[in-house]
Amino acid sequence: MSERILFYSASKGRGVISSIDDDNNMGDVRVFPEGSFAKDWTAVTGLSGDRMLFYSASKGRGVVTSVDDDNNMADLHVIPEGSFARDWTAVTALSGDRILFYGASKGRGVVASIDDNNSMGDVRVFPEGSFARDWTAVTALSGDRILFYGASKGRGVVCSVDDTNTIADVRVFPEGSFAKDWTSVTGLSDDRILFYGRAKGRGVVCSVDDGNTIADVRVIPEGSFAKDWTEVSFVHPLESHLRVGRSAETQLA
Repeated sequence: MSERILFYSASKGRGVISSIDDDNNMGDVRVFPEGSFAKDWTAVTGLSGDRMLFYSASKGRGVVTSVDDDNNMADLHVIPEGSFARDWTAVTALSGDRILFYGASKGRGVVASIDDNNSMGDVRVFPEGSFARDWTAVTALSGDRILFYGASKGRGVVCSVDDTNTIADVRVFPEGSFAKDWTSVTGLSDDRILFYGRAKGRGVVCSVDDGNTIADVRVIPEGSFAKDWTEVSFVHPLESHLRVGRSAETQLA
């Protein structure tokens, strides 16, 4: 069964929805030409029910969009300029229709809720210094887990998050564990993770098991992808209700 991934380019306001099957084969299913999207989106995350949240750090604005079976996208809820803080560097959907906003410059975060009407509200605020400041990608995994990745050191951590939003390191990946050129990391279904490197247009699909061991499943060589994608996000189908983590209240080290 094929599922979908959205690739977005801020420089050209273009995008592609690609399919990915159980064997990790990928192919374009809908191309959105230059100018199809606004160019100021700095984070994109898939929500439950075939919805996507686009966030702009420069304007503190956003939009929740729908994605139908024919890969048409339409605005559902416009979130005007100034509605969001402007320092969020990673945005990822969590379980229970929650969203984690992370700001690298201050190591702070917020978990927000989003309801069926696409209204959002803060659930828990995590003050400056709650998180490490070098995470460049954050993605939700199954089983109430979150993967934090730091490109500058090639390090990462898989964390568990319980119902009280308490976070604990489950597995620490020390400096040098990952390549340092990944610019987008997104969790897929079936305990897979897609790493994308913009500089070389390369990628890898990895597996993550119950013991939080990460292993390459399919290597996607240099030049396989366009080099202008600034955001890569899984499109969660209607029946998808990810069991992923909630947030952190202690520094991830």
